[in-house]
Amino acid sequence: MSGNFANFADMMSQEEYNFDCVVDRHDTYATKFEEMDRKFGRHDLLPFWIADMDFQACPAIIDALRNRLNHAVLGYTTPPAEFWQSITSWLATRHKWHVEADEITFMPGLKKGLSLCINYFTRPGDGVLIQPPVYHSFRSLIEGNGRRVVNNPLRRDESGRYVMDFDGLLKAIHTEHPAMMIVCNPHNPIGLQWDADTLRRVAAICHDNGVVLVSDEIYGDMMLGGRSHIPTASVSPEAAEITVTLGAPSKTFNIPGIVSAWTVVKSPRLRQPFFDWLSTSEFNAPPIAAMVATQAAYTHGGRWLDQVLAYLQANVDHAAEFFAAKLPQIGLYRPEASFTVWLDFHALGLNRDELVKLLVERGHLALSEGSTFGDEGTGFMRMNIGVPRAILDEGLGHLYEAVQSLADGRPSVSCAHLTDIPFVKMNGLGNDFVYVDCMERPLDNLSDLARQISRRHTGVGTDGIIAILPSDKADCRMRIFNADGSEAQMCGNGIRCVAKYIYDNKLVADNRINIETLSGVKTVEVHTGIDGLTDTVTVDMGKPVFAPAQIPVSHQGEGMIDTPVDVDGKRVLVTAVSMGNPHGVVFVDSFDGDVVTTLGPALESHPIWPEKANIEFVRVDDAHNLSMRAWERGAGETMACGTGACAAAAAAVATGRAQWPVTIRLIGGNLGLDMGPDDHIMMTGPAVTEYSGTYYQSEK
Repeated sequence: MSGNFANFADMMSQEEYNFDCVVDRHDTYATKFEEMDRKFGRHDLLPFWIADMDFQACPAIIDALRNRLNHAVLGYTTPPAEFWQSITSWLATRHKWHVEADEITFMPGLKKGLSLCINYFTRPGDGVLIQPPVYHSFRSLIEGNGRRVVNNPLRRDESGRYVMDFDGLLKAIHTEHPAMMIVCNPHNPIGLQWDADTLRRVAAICHDNGVVLVSDEIYGDMMLGGRSHIPTASVSPEAAEITVTLGAPSKTFNIPGIVSAWTVVKSPRLRQPFFDWLSTSEFNAPPIAAMVATQAAYTHGGRWLDQVLAYLQANVDHAAEFFAAKLPQIGLYRPEASFTVWLDFHALGLNRDELVKLLVERGHLALSEGSTFGDEGTGFMRMNIGVPRAILDEGLGHLYEAVQSLADGRPSVSCAHLTDIPFVKMNGLGNDFVYVDCMERPLDNLSDLARQISRRHTGVGTDGIIAILPSDKADCRMRIFNADGSEAQMCGNGIRCVAKYIYDNKLVADNRINIETLSGVKTVEVHTGIDGLTDTVTVDMGKPVFAPAQIPVSHQGEGMIDTPVDVDGKRVLVTAVSMGNPHGVVFVDSFDGDVVTTLGPALESHPIWPEKANIEFVRVDDAHNLSMRAWERGAGETMACGTGACAAAAAAVATGRAQWPVTIRLIGGNLGLDMGPDDHIMMTGPAVTEYSGTYYQSEK
């Protein structure tokens, strides 16, 4: 397996990662969205509750998985020595903890690993000690497996720091006689890394009283501010003798969907029978995806993780500054590890239900409610800050508005007020948008509306929204918002649909229409069918621009034509063109090998583009026919892109690959392009109305 990773080493040691990129996780079965209705009673909340990050996974992991899946046989596999070495080397390098290969084995997820430990090391009716407020699954796993929960709550010292209550611990052990204790190190939800003295003391107590100590260290790699993780089993011989350590790459590298964890047991007395028990039922046999992803993560993920941790620390600092300046009544417990913050709302004077209601109904926020971590968490909330800074700012803004509503004396609300928004769903060659008529009814927060309405499961399902507005320069104005909420300057497929809407609805009388866009006023000509309604539309798309500064693209020279660009470990030739928005055109021999979905996002956010760019992959079929796949910034791959088709044709002619007129074959259909007066590209294509409806948007 190691040969699959050899190509990544040099690339991974130099690559810089973009954690500001907003990734739309709808239609990926993401729990944060799929479970929102059940958990919060509505689907239109900003999700900051479940503990996974919204960053793209480490590219080395994705590449390793793709490379393995290029082999068509998925038969029985046995983990090689390199797999175990990747984990033990990581622990030695990252945490200065030496672990032998025979002291570690695979677990089918950390939560499942906890359940396996409970079932092996305890018997029904036994007590298992936990320290709330703590990860809620500790309690559910203990009770669900027929064991008793023994509580040893944390307390806060004079400085407000959470500490262990050792007097309470000894009392609980002597009165309840637990067979096991689970320590959360680092602690979830507080984000606290226990110091060595604390861990030595708790290990000594467990050792002297015959209690197995299970240490959940899933956040051990996620130390913030340059801190070091202290593995529980490493602090003393007594700790090594009675500790079962559980860890995983899942939180660290944002791959919880690939279920992979491990356990280290130093003590031969505990290890040998436990590992034999796991092996008998093959609980410790890693599936292919887990094996490949884990080895890639621990072998090549260090630089990615270092950059993630720096970004997370900056998010913590950013949030702390926000609370200090705007919401001083809410306490923020600065985490020493993890990607969540523990927020104290007690100063608002609200009970549990009132606090939840405030955040959900007025803040439109989904946070983890504190009492789920134990009664000691009542009045607190856990907020996931493992998100792009723009999403964090949006969430903080919602939180501020919710709390401010209390100061404004606004009455409580029992349900959200709904705004009805009539819309028409239209598409140009499958590039589909929701079109909203704002000629007489203006709408606010179009960016938020685009994110909500574009969702495939809980919205309408679309590439974005286009608002049709009044203009003092043209017959109307169009604003385009992609599915991620970003605003685009121009859309060739979208403008044809705008023309169809205003012509078919008799908002204009002439079939020559002027439409204002962020890239200037465009002139279109409507061609009607036998029913008198718009069939196709010809759009004056303007003159293609090759000057780098006007695109914009970082390039020296008069034009960036077939220029080598290093991306994702490959060198590709890119031609930069503006059609009112930036485009990068890449000529390919075929579309095999997932070229669009692999190189598309990498090129879209490449540093050469100050404003990102749309990326077109183009195959020359003959001098007048091109085939194209489009990767649009803010939307991903779409069935068609009008401005991209124009950019592709202009690039093909400029490089001598094609001649006017040009037909562009897209997934959604064909576009006809020709060079018109003043070197303007004239584009002709269809516009189709799918259906109309009403969208009910919740207001804050």
